[in-house]
Amino acid sequence: MKSINKFVALLLLALIAVPAAMGQGRKELRINEVMVQNDNSIVDEYGRHSAWIELVNPTHAPINISSIYLTDDLSNPQKYFVPTGDSKTKIEKGQSVVFFADGEPQDGTFHLNFTLTPGRDNFIAVYDADGVSLLDSVTVPASLIPDASYARASDASLPWEVRDNSSTIKAITPGGHNVIPVPNNKIAKFKKMDEKGGAMTIMAMAIVFAALLVLCLCFYLIKRIGGTKKTPAVEAPVAAPAPADTDAEIAAAIAVALELHTQSQGMKLTIRQNPASAWNNKISAMREIPTLKR
Repeated sequence: MKSINKFVALLLLALIAVPAAMGQGRKELRINEVMVQNDNSIVDEYGRHSAWIELVNPTHAPINISSIYLTDDLSNPQKYFVPTGDSKTKIEKGQSVVFFADGEPQDGTFHLNFTLTPGRDNFIAVYDADGVSLLDSVTVPASLIPDASYARASDASLPWEVRDNSSTIKAITPGGHNVIPVPNNKIAKFKKMDEKGGAMTIMAMAIVFAALLVLCLCFYLIKRIGGTKKTPAVEAPVAAPAPADTDAEIAAAIAVALELHTQSQGMKLTIRQNPASAWNNKISAMREIPTLKR
């Protein structure tokens, strides 16, 4: 009965802890980049240019954004409900998703039921599943030009800035990291020189061999410094003296006495010996005992 109660308690704890953990992860969800007027940027699966909003997961664990709310109206926090049952609503760690603000929610999970208006301030907010807890919000300035985005300087971090693709630092990155990693020229050069990976293989084997050699030298020095300890000689166990065959001799004397007695009485007495007894070991060295013939 106690084990059943313990199992039920653990099950209830798990049911409480899982939603709590998911809610805790959602608190880190952030609006990462917004484009109000999209003339030449990305297109949706229908080939349309629409305003878009990027959400990023800056945590080290996946976040499922189903059942959260997006809105452009502070007085209506539950304007767009992200439906459940779509596997694409799970944002892996460090990744992001893009919602199209095209007013066409019937086109799929990532199509919002509101649009953004160029030339004016656009308020955007994300609320948790309860429709009350604010996760993040931003007001995109009216001065944002077409095909420019309003983005964080780096993922989920302040400050916000305008990006127009004028440079690598000002690159528009829907669905990607706001900071584009700069390629290492040395690595690229080495990769070009060693296309088949032969030099890399030799270097790796040399490193492993060197590490093993150093390890062997360390063990050798430890042995020399510590000295060799003499192992005390183990004396061979002394065999215990064999017990005297007193009982066997007494039994033999009794048998001879009985035999002489039976001869005098005209009777024959036979003593059967146990093959495993001490007497059997001695009888093989004695001559045959005479028997009485009638």
